[in-house]
Amino acid sequence: MIGFSSKTLYLLGTLGCLGVISGGIMANSSYLSPQKTAYAKKTVKKIKSPKKSQKISVQFLGINDLHGGLQATGKLFMDTKTIEGAGTATRLGGYLDQAQTNFQKKHPKGVSVRVQSGDMVGASPANSALLDDGPTLSALKAMKIKVGVIGNHEFDHGLGQYGKLVNGKKPSTTGIKNTQQVQAIKNYPYAKTGMQIVIANVRDRKTNKIPANWKPYTIKKVTDPKTKASVKVGYIGILNTNLPGIAKNYKLLNEAKTIAKYDKKLRAKGVKAIVVLGHTGAVTQNGKTTGDAVNDLKQLNKIAPKNSVDIFFAGHSHQYANGRVKGVPVVQSGMQGRGYANITAKLSTKTHDFVKRSVKAKVSPVFSLKDDPTANFTKDKTVKKINKIITDANRRVAPIINTEVGSIAGGKTISNELSANKESAAAYVVVDAQRTSANEQNHSVDFAVTSNDSIRSDMNVNPAGKVTLGTLYDMQPYGNSQPIVEMTGKDIVDLLNEQYTKSQLYFLQISGLTYKYSPATIGDQLFTVSDVKTASGDAINPTQKYRVLTNDYLSTGGDGYAAFTHGSIVDNAGQDIDLLTTYLQSHSPIATPQLDRKVPVASN
Repeated sequence: MIGFSSKTLYLLGTLGCLGVISGGIMANSSYLSPQKTAYAKKTVKKIKSPKKSQKISVQFLGINDLHGGLQATGKLFMDTKTIEGAGTATRLGGYLDQAQTNFQKKHPKGVSVRVQSGDMVGASPANSALLDDGPTLSALKAMKIKVGVIGNHEFDHGLGQYGKLVNGKKPSTTGIKNTQQVQAIKNYPYAKTGMQIVIANVRDRKTNKIPANWKPYTIKKVTDPKTKASVKVGYIGILNTNLPGIAKNYKLLNEAKTIAKYDKKLRAKGVKAIVVLGHTGAVTQNGKTTGDAVNDLKQLNKIAPKNSVDIFFAGHSHQYANGRVKGVPVVQSGMQGRGYANITAKLSTKTHDFVKRSVKAKVSPVFSLKDDPTANFTKDKTVKKINKIITDANRRVAPIINTEVGSIAGGKTISNELSANKESAAAYVVVDAQRTSANEQNHSVDFAVTSNDSIRSDMNVNPAGKVTLGTLYDMQPYGNSQPIVEMTGKDIVDLLNEQYTKSQLYFLQISGLTYKYSPATIGDQLFTVSDVKTASGDAINPTQKYRVLTNDYLSTGGDGYAAFTHGSIVDNAGQDIDLLTTYLQSHSPIATPQLDRKVPVASN
């Protein structure tokens, strides 16, 4: 130890108290610590360290085109593989819960959000349709769907009425003839869903306002449950504009321009993480994703190259899609709960946007219990709630749907599956019934035409071999009226050719007509129709006028069948369900139609 004189020690101690000496040997000399004097009480202000940037794990679970399919099952075509028996609302709810649980096991502080991209209701089976889709909306509440967009089938209810249904208010029963159904609707406990609807590109032609007091977008915070740090996420709702029937009463604004408009507004509010809920189609085939949703994003990137759209949930075309447009995932999961989209990502509290390359997307099937026996969901609360909703709905509609209206020769189900020539036996029963019943009721009809999309199920029989009213509602859930359109023979040939363009998704089902078709080599036409004849074998006269019965949606050019708009509506044969019911009651047992009205011809 170094020795100091008493005088030196006194001097050093004094200097230390004054803060003159701060390092060196003084720093470790405990007995030379400064005394507690006024000089030592000087407060040094602490400088706050900058807020640490945080990344929040987030999951988006999306569904589309449920169409009230509470118990419906079917095929999910996933590019190169097909899943049989997929679907039901119950199992969809279970798989959504399972996906969220798996996500939160990996990310304990992660946040999961559930969304939908349109057509949750409309074209629904009887146990939902007869109760104005109240059971389906209750199931959506049980699934915790928080944000959604309208599809074209939400218009079936009338948008004002659909808005009321979403908020748990009882619908109007005006126009419903069946007194049992009227009473069932009045007695049903409609639930407030808690689901927010956004729609940016639809305007009422009379008021120029968005219908039902909905908004074009919404902003939701994604908040870390522990740190309470948050990032705002914007959701923009878009509807496909190729809907001529709807366009009569509503303006449908360009999808890409509308997204660009509200993307700019959101960014001005500091929202940089943006999700589009688009009821507009997409499909992935052979690894390539195409469709209207893809085209919308490509156009968006041209007109607003600095846009901040990060995710696009698609719908409407009932197909599988999982692709990207300049890094933005585009997803669609079939229809009627046969699949769901699962997108995971990270949000940055520093940039208020998604972390680059963090967005991962997949589309998963809703397997049947047979194909996935481990997913029995016996303890899942959502599954129990949805099962209860369905059981209750079935009980309420049973007196209506169990009414027997006819029978099938041989007592076997008539399939609605499309043949290789795009013909459906069940659909042929429907158009034959419409043409026959309309003529028997003194409406003059030469042909009847519908699309395979308008017929939603097989013609099933009950254990006694009978066809019930419930089956007819399952087949034709739309409640369409049946206008009769006067068209020239040329218009009819043009109509038949419109089936065979590259963009067409749905195929015409015809009564009173036959034709041949062969491969085409020009433009977007895949096949060309020829040798069009009436049921009596006479060739169609291009200049002669014929009367074609169809549904009100197709008569306005719906699904791309513009040839209907070249004719004029001259009569109306009533409701589709009434024509089919009358036919079954008068003509049972009915035969299964032959699939021989569209005849392929090999190219030379």
